[in-house]
Amino acid sequence: MLRVKSNSTTRDQKYVALKSVSIVSKIRSFGADVNITQLFRNDENVPIEAVYCFPIEENAAVYSFVAKIDDREIHAQLKEKIQAQQEYTQALRQGHGA
Repeated sequence: MLRVKSNSTTRDQKYVALKSVSIVSKIRSFGADVNITQLFRNDENVPIEAVYCFPIEENAAVYSFVAKIDDREIHAQLKEKIQAQQEYTQALRQGHGA
């Protein structure tokens, strides 16, 4: 799910349209590698800030995350929450966006 980040205090949630989903999995002994590809499209006339949420089982682990936006790839890095929030806020203040 890709939710548009809102600065308002209203309860109305707005979501980015999910256009397609592809899942490829490989069983490995007692575990599995699962690759999920989701295609979202921003139908707004302006750039948006969005929050990606995906539910996983308690014992599952995400070891790679890549977001492709137009012709760019953004690879996730594991960081402490406070450090990540500070870097994100600073990037937005400097005018950087995906």
